[in-house]
Amino acid sequence: MAKALAVLTLWLCIALSAFAAAADKKQPDWAQLTPAQQQILAPLASDWNNLDERRRKKWLLLAKRYPKMGAEEQQRLQTQMKDWAKLTPEQRRVARENYKKLAKQPPEKREVVKQKWQERQKQAPSKNAPPAPAAPGGDKAVPPPAPAGQTR
Repeated sequence: MAKALAVLTLWLCIALSAFAAAADKKQPDWAQLTPAQQQILAPLASDWNNLDERRRKKWLLLAKRYPKMGAEEQQRLQTQMKDWAKLTPEQRRVARENYKKLAKQPPEKREVVKQKWQERQKQAPSKNAPPAPAAPGGDKAVPPPAPAGQTR
């Protein structure tokens, strides 16, 4: 029993150190990305080297999934990246806060916001980035829901 506990403890230490090493791994600068990654993430090129490691990692994971996405989903992602790149740092901060607030809302309220957002997009198809609907219980704009696996 003691031997099994010692082996388990040793295994956990090794696993945690490996996890910590992987988490600390520096994500590549723009010039270190593959041509395919640069093509997919092109709207983020000017900001890439200023992104923190966590955000770079999330975008790289999304770029890895990109080839498996349908054409419509790829186009939506490209549009979202372009719109995101146009935002100021303050607008991005507000969008992240509102996204977090929305994620905490019950599914019914999230669905209402999603429907309002979709209605607005249909009403203003010629605009690049239509104003977002008000957040539930607040007056700040809410960004459109991010694709699965993407955080803002």
